[in-house]
Amino acid sequence: MACMEDVPLPPFEIPELAPKDIRIGTGDLVRLSFPGDRDGFCRIYENEALEIEVTFRRDEPEAVVHLYTNLDGPQDAWREIPFTRGEGGVHRFSYPVTRRGHYQFKIKYSLDGGKNWYWDRLPFSRLVVDPASLKDIRMYTLIPTVSGKVTDWIDRMDRVAELGFNAVHLLPLTELDDSESPYAARDLFTVEPFYRPGDDPRGFDDLRRFVCAARKRGMRLCFDLTLNHIGVNSRMVRECPEWIEPDRREKDGMKRAGCWHMNTWLVWNDLVKIYYDHPHPEIRRSIWDYMTKYSLFWAHFAALTDGMVRLDNLHSSHEGFITHLLEKLREEYPELVVMAEFFTDSNTMIKKAAEWKIDLFLANSWEYPYAEDLRRYMCYLHDIGGRVRHYVPITTHDTGAPAQLFGSPEAAVPRYAVTALMGTGRSGIVQGTEHGYPEKIDFIGRKEPIYFADNQVIAEGISRINSLFAAEDLFHHEGNIDFVDRGHGAVLVALRRAGREDREGYLVFANLDVNGGYTLDMDLSFLPGFTGNLVLEEWGTDRRETVSCQGFPIFIGPCEVRIFRCRVEV
Repeated sequence: MACMEDVPLPPFEIPELAPKDIRIGTGDLVRLSFPGDRDGFCRIYENEALEIEVTFRRDEPEAVVHLYTNLDGPQDAWREIPFTRGEGGVHRFSYPVTRRGHYQFKIKYSLDGGKNWYWDRLPFSRLVVDPASLKDIRMYTLIPTVSGKVTDWIDRMDRVAELGFNAVHLLPLTELDDSESPYAARDLFTVEPFYRPGDDPRGFDDLRRFVCAARKRGMRLCFDLTLNHIGVNSRMVRECPEWIEPDRREKDGMKRAGCWHMNTWLVWNDLVKIYYDHPHPEIRRSIWDYMTKYSLFWAHFAALTDGMVRLDNLHSSHEGFITHLLEKLREEYPELVVMAEFFTDSNTMIKKAAEWKIDLFLANSWEYPYAEDLRRYMCYLHDIGGRVRHYVPITTHDTGAPAQLFGSPEAAVPRYAVTALMGTGRSGIVQGTEHGYPEKIDFIGRKEPIYFADNQVIAEGISRINSLFAAEDLFHHEGNIDFVDRGHGAVLVALRRAGREDREGYLVFANLDVNGGYTLDMDLSFLPGFTGNLVLEEWGTDRRETVSCQGFPIFIGPCEVRIFRCRVEV
């Protein structure tokens, strides 16, 4: 048996517990204005103020409250900022945050003027500060395979700008594999030759010219990142077949990508899955490094336009790699907006919004063709908007055109009024919508450019909506909406105000019915402060009238949008 001398103690002193001159509180505080649960967080935009109010369960005349936080600085730079004591013993904190980022804060207080200090019993709260550019996104999706060369895209941007859009989303520009789908890349670092007017071997000169043209026009670019899969005959498959997930059931031994649709797994035979979980650590590192550099490459051009990247099919992505990638993107391009196609339940979305620092999630408003369901969905987006931001287009390049989904090309106008003016600040359309193109544009295949016939009703309607959308900040916030249409079966009517107690704002009427018009008997007297007379000024016209808050009729025709600036007479 070994002696004690053969079993030495660890070569350091046992550490002491150094007592701090601060203790956990006993529930003295009542929190009024921010999330208190462990997973809770709140969001504001750059240069907006973080505003917090707290009070005590009983009058504490010597109470002092501080916020312990890393606001506006590095994650490890903590400081204390005092609250201001107001009337009724309410302690208020207001601090304009100037830097985007993810921060934390906790309440610290004293009941005896600063002699003894306590921590609030609740966990640290989290604050997401979004870039100011995220408030107002009016995005146009351009389909490269039917839009000619890069030089043609540059010309099209002028028309896009005339319609009032400030961002262009492009399907992947990478070289097409044999299936000729933009989402089946042959080479992730080469621009598709079909798009290139020049003779640069990889197309980078043409890409730079396009980015330069977008910057001159003040147009932000959104580049699609396809991370889960690659073309079955791609350069990666040829040169690094061990980077592809194996599947013994396939003749070539490579696993095909796919997706769930209506409880059915759809297999994409032109796409193979990238093997992010490769058991060999060196090969796994090589895959992660290559796909990270691919993402950083395209994010570089997006960042030059104050733009964004779109993570395609994120719900099917490798979580470990996505965590790694998003950290790298944030380090390299801190102002970059990250948008995700991520269809899941709201709890998972809230969790991932905080964990992955996703700026925007794609909303699926096209799945709600009827007024009742669309109204409910827009309310949901407002309810969740304090934690999760959404981009709410009327359709996507994967769905049908408005004529197919909603019964008429002109249905695009009231649908856009709903997603833009009844949403939370971000909406858009797909190429062809403004022209009333009757069907979904097939984005697979190298095709001749489509030259659209003009539809002035749709184009002018979208342009008018974008003009108001861009001009009024109240359309870029969540929670400041009241639906006042009494659950009408075809017409959505929303009152938008800067504050929920304001007695002025905008009344937006959107008739989703493509055939019938309706007269609505409006009554706003159930809203606090809406008593007496209401002044209505119809936007875009010289019409002005004074009506009673308790009742006034409004007629709205098929697919019509009517917008009124309104205020209660004092």
